[in-house]
Amino acid sequence: MSSRTMALGMALLLATIMGCARKSDDAAAPHEHGAGGEHTEHAEEHEVPRGPHGGRLFTYDGGRLELAIFEAGVPPEFQAYVFDAAGKLVVPTNERLVVVLERFGGRRDSLEFRVDGDRLRSTRTVEEPHSYHATVRLTRGAANPSWSYEQHEGRVELEPAAVAGSGIRIGHAGPASIAVTVDTPGEVRLNAERLTYVRPRYAGIVRKLLFRLGQNVRRGDVVATVQSSESLTEYEITSGMAGTVVARETAVGQVVNEEATLYTIADLSSVWVDFAIYPQNAGRIRAGQTVRITSQGDSTRRIVAKINFVGPLLEEDTRTTYARAVIPNSDRGWQPGLFVIANVTLETPRVAVAVPEAAIVRTERGPAVFRASGSSFELQPVEIGRTDGTTTEITAGLEPGAAIVIEDVFLLKAELGKSEASHDH
Repeated sequence: MSSRTMALGMALLLATIMGCARKSDDAAAPHEHGAGGEHTEHAEEHEVPRGPHGGRLFTYDGGRLELAIFEAGVPPEFQAYVFDAAGKLVVPTNERLVVVLERFGGRRDSLEFRVDGDRLRSTRTVEEPHSYHATVRLTRGAANPSWSYEQHEGRVELEPAAVAGSGIRIGHAGPASIAVTVDTPGEVRLNAERLTYVRPRYAGIVRKLLFRLGQNVRRGDVVATVQSSESLTEYEITSGMAGTVVARETAVGQVVNEEATLYTIADLSSVWVDFAIYPQNAGRIRAGQTVRITSQGDSTRRIVAKINFVGPLLEEDTRTTYARAVIPNSDRGWQPGLFVIANVTLETPRVAVAVPEAAIVRTERGPAVFRASGSSFELQPVEIGRTDGTTTEITAGLEPGAAIVIEDVFLLKAELGKSEASHDH
């Protein structure tokens, strides 16, 4: 093991131990600021006083306030219950409640409340993660008590040396162009526009066939002789184009008429690639779009082309149509009959918030990223949209300019897993 790896491991171990100590303090009970002055009570999370609805219970000289996050079947919201000095639930009428959440990285949410039956409900969702320093302010008659508390989740604290010695790299979420693509199977075919069928001018008997399959032919080369059935004289047949013999469909001595094909000659310097269009992509694949073609037999053989043609009708049996690209084939590597995968760029939209795909962490609850502030990191759930495999759109959970970890996120995920395994809150 290298000295650098050992040093990094020791730094991460120290950071984990220090993070555990910090977590005990972070899970403290409410700090009450009431008429009796200010006092701070440090306790483990399970020692925080709880109300009858399972929420945090705050007390003051004139009564109590219970504050809970409710998310059963609805987006997370705060619900609050007001009690008088005797502990009896009071139906709120003129009470005003504000909760201010100071979040990781300096973000701040201020939530107002409205009356709903016997409770107060926040007018806004409590966004994930539920990790913040909260200030609670209640106005009830002449009383104006306030409290504060902290709760952290998905937080990883490392020593600066551990961050510097790791592969962790910080970037920023922001606008980006994302190529939206679709893969579809295809096949290389002869270019029918560069194909000729060699036929006799008169009916007769084939006396000579001068070229074999695979041989190259020049324009004007004599390729066969035929003895006319009428004049009994032999005449030569020449090729009308240069190319390669891809089919020899008669034999010497065979009787042929004017419709018989002696040879099929193709110019293989370019070929067609036809690929399927399924109903869900009908109308989305159009001529002029970019297509990346990759051989199914050799993934290193690939080429970028433009779609030249899109079939206008769906086939009755398969309910598909097809598109076509014309590609160069000077090295003859794109053999007709070769199966390929066509990756078509459907659109390249400009999105407001995107991150590198490598920044996204897959968790049991869904995708997330690590926000970054100095040597502190916090797991942020996100909703993702379109992706091109390198860059991914973020549709919810991140704002433009947010500092995030874009490399070595697995290291932070591992550290977070250790911390969660060693604490049961």
